[in-house]
Amino acid sequence: MKSFETVYNQLTDLFINKLPDYINKTNEEHNDGLILKNFANKDLSSKSTQLPYFTFSTETATYSEKDRIIENTVYEVSFEIKLENYINNKEIIFWRYVESIQNLLKETETTEIIELEKVEKQKIYIKITL
Repeated sequence: MKSFETVYNQLTDLFINKLPDYINKTNEEHNDGLILKNFANKDLSSKSTQLPYFTFSTETATYSEKDRIIENTVYEVSFEIKLENYINNKEIIFWRYVESIQNLLKETETTEIIELEKVEKQKIYIKITL
């Protein structure tokens, strides 16, 4: 199985360093008064006391070997977005965060294949293939 450390470092760079730019782009594109705030997270592993923030967790890791040549490790990770309870348009704001993350993953070139797999109950699942 390939090392998760490289994946973790890549996700840290994407979600802590690059995602704020995509959140700003989403705000500019919609320009309708609903403003997404940047996440309060300073890294992937610690929780924040300020909202909005996300919680990161590793869901699964699967190793596969095909024809003894191609070896893949597929990780599934999740980001659960925590928003203020009494915020107006909470669903729209959540889906704009999803839109920002989708754009980030589509437009960023990485050595791994990182793609949004599904969204369930405020949780975004991402599949990473090494």
